[in-house]
Amino acid sequence: MSESLDVQALKEHVRANSKSGIVTCLSQLRNEPLRCKNFTKHGGLSILVNLLRSPNSTILNMCLSILANACISSDARDKVRDSNIGDNVIHIMKNHTLDSTVHCRVCRLVGNLSECSWHAKLLYNSGVVEPLTMFLKLKTNRQTYLMAIRAIRNIWSIYEGSREQILQLQAVRLIAQLFVMAKEKANVDTKYAELVDVCLKAMCTFLVTQDEIADLVRCSAQMEADKDKQGYKTLIRCCRNGNNLAIKCLCSLCLLTGCRLVLGTLGAAELLITLTRNGSTDGELSRQVLVTLCLFCQESVHRLKMKAAGGLEVFVMLLKQPELEKYHPMLLDALLQFAYCDNSIVTLAKHGLLEVLMTKLSDSVADTTVADEASDLSPINNSNMSNKRCYGSTPCRKYSRISEGRYSRYYTLHRFDGDSSPGSSTSVSSSPPSTPPLLYYDSMMETDIGDDNYSPVYSDTEWGDDEEPQDEEADSLKSCKSLTVNADNSRDSEKSSKGVLCDSTVLMLLYRMSLLPQPIDRLAEPMTIKSLLIYINRTKNEKAITILNTIVRNATYFIPLLKQGFVFDTHGMPEREEYLQHLREVAETGGAIGQLSSVLLRGEERHKLIFAVSIPFLIVQSRVTLRSLLHNHGGLQMILRLLSEPMHELHERAVWSICRLAVSLRVRPETVEKCPITASGLFRDYSLENSNPQPLPIVTFELDDGTSVDACRRVLCQRSDAFSAMLEGNFSESGKRRVRLRNASRDGLNTLILAATGAAYKHCSIESMLDAVLLADKFLMPDLSDALTDSSVSELSYENFSRAWCWARTNACPELRSCCVKTFLTADMTNGQAIQAFCDFSVMDAFEEFLCDIREIIMDVLCQP
Repeated sequence: MSESLDVQALKEHVRANSKSGIVTCLSQLRNEPLRCKNFTKHGGLSILVNLLRSPNSTILNMCLSILANACISSDARDKVRDSNIGDNVIHIMKNHTLDSTVHCRVCRLVGNLSECSWHAKLLYNSGVVEPLTMFLKLKTNRQTYLMAIRAIRNIWSIYEGSREQILQLQAVRLIAQLFVMAKEKANVDTKYAELVDVCLKAMCTFLVTQDEIADLVRCSAQMEADKDKQGYKTLIRCCRNGNNLAIKCLCSLCLLTGCRLVLGTLGAAELLITLTRNGSTDGELSRQVLVTLCLFCQESVHRLKMKAAGGLEVFVMLLKQPELEKYHPMLLDALLQFAYCDNSIVTLAKHGLLEVLMTKLSDSVADTTVADEASDLSPINNSNMSNKRCYGSTPCRKYSRISEGRYSRYYTLHRFDGDSSPGSSTSVSSSPPSTPPLLYYDSMMETDIGDDNYSPVYSDTEWGDDEEPQDEEADSLKSCKSLTVNADNSRDSEKSSKGVLCDSTVLMLLYRMSLLPQPIDRLAEPMTIKSLLIYINRTKNEKAITILNTIVRNATYFIPLLKQGFVFDTHGMPEREEYLQHLREVAETGGAIGQLSSVLLRGEERHKLIFAVSIPFLIVQSRVTLRSLLHNHGGLQMILRLLSEPMHELHERAVWSICRLAVSLRVRPETVEKCPITASGLFRDYSLENSNPQPLPIVTFELDDGTSVDACRRVLCQRSDAFSAMLEGNFSESGKRRVRLRNASRDGLNTLILAATGAAYKHCSIESMLDAVLLADKFLMPDLSDALTDSSVSELSYENFSRAWCWARTNACPELRSCCVKTFLTADMTNGQAIQAFCDFSVMDAFEEFLCDIREIIMDVLCQP
């Protein structure tokens, strides 16, 4: 077989120490990949490992080339595990007399072998790090630098125990210095662009795989390259050129407060704002940039720069993008850092933050409503739910799995309680005194720093957006607590927690807006106020109530609130009187009265009407002011006009308004002297006066409508002198069993007879009771007349106001008519009952007369001095 012949031939040449034969065989293997593959399969690599001790540079060069190519495969790496390849490699690397080509190829071989954890550990224990670091110090060719950096990076990634020595040997600083050099030369020679990328890959690896803060600080310090921090400056230049690796490295460095302060002086914050505004990043990189932006908001010096660079506008732009919704809580929390800067709040409001906040509140109410309905219909069984990730929907790639929790971990913004100043807090970080204290962003993003263990594996094809992690690294990544939610947390509870925290941040920003002395556009617009009212109704949140009270107390928003009908929008809310009291305090000032007068006289028609119906709720003390606004400026006439138009949208509000006006003017119904009737007094039972009761004589009254009513003759004669004269005197009716009785209703007569006998009659209709009053007056029964009158008035309610008023109008009883109207205006009714009572009046033919009665009563009291 050909492959056996290659192995055998090489062995023969080695045994014969034929350098030319060895070179010929090696040349054939290097130039024919298939032949080399078969050679590797049949154990030929062990021969090449032994040849690494050859003093001949040509043989050594070709052996390194073939071994490096073969060890890309994991099978080849396994075949040389039992060889002395590690010692041979170290021997070659320490021989500085060899040319740079050999050094380049031996570094490449080390890099490929280090893809295996076994070889990485073996090489490290053999002392490979020190010669690799030495190559970085030597003035050698570009390719050797590339391979040496890659080898160091792979050993760092695969074998965690190597990191301390790499840091001690200043390898990270050397790579940063090469990075600076390569970037300068890349401006002239594009070949050095590859070296720039390799350096950036290594720097990113060093940063994202650190578990301890102290080690991360050491890495970042070495990446400065020199005292002038040329490493950081070069990194910023690469970021400006759109280098994604540089941006990732920058984001990793910004996790540290100290680095952030240095990078901020170099324009990192402004750079990230520009990148975000231009949409220069996407996917995982975009997320890292957003988190880093939020981190820069922690320091006051950076906030000033970000504000000057248009950062606040960028934040609002991001909050308006639905596809970034899962980052909105973090972005809102970052904006809280600007909460105590009035100019920042004004800028945020100018660019549309208010609309974003109100949308968040509306969404919160909608989500809560849906969740409540779902829980009522089908309770969720959490025991069968699987574990969920914090940032759920995208596949976890190498970098995202490493950095997901890290960025969450370091993003720990300060939360204000709304009434405190950031200057009054105590710092818990290494930030300067002007920096607000840093607290954990929320419980879902909080992680235990000491327990985050990252063990990534990198290759030359890494950092791609579509690469999936290898199986051997997946197990080590499972220990990253910051990447997963606890097993007992369900998706619903996670979403609920995020919603609560987001609501808290939204309310805090709204609170700061409401405290500004200058008006904020759209803060008192209907969309804002109604969203806030709905949220308060749903959640009963005290902070939301405080925000609304603050807005209502501000005289600047007085007119906008009235124009949208705020007085009536609060109907049914427990805090309604509190809101109205604040409005009353503003309304009773001279400036507010002038504004009300101006709108009533010269405002738009719809504003005139809503102001007219609102005034009775606002002006409750000064009758002079009410007279000026309602009488002199036509407010009352507008209310009466609305009362006469049942189809108008403000009709019901006009009903509530006129009733409130009557209460404010202290309209009172006329009182009637009461004359109580009792069974032992006026309402005596005739049957009790005789110890031997006899059948009572009955008289039958024939009425005008053809009906008849039976009554006890003796009871009527005892109660009424008129009935006594009629039935027992010298009149024609005397002694008759059937008597004609004119101008009497059957129900009224029955009610009178019930009252005369002491029986209960309050179940009778209001009309029959009032008819009974007329009959009692007609037949000289004053005691019954007073008692029936008192009972009739006491029985007035929203169900019979209109019927009693009609009866009084028909029977020419002006006092009762006025009493009905006044009682309607001042009765303790719900708004719905008031509307029902008014509707009963509106369907009458005499409705216009009823409105006239209202006007006369109101004007009579309103015009009193």
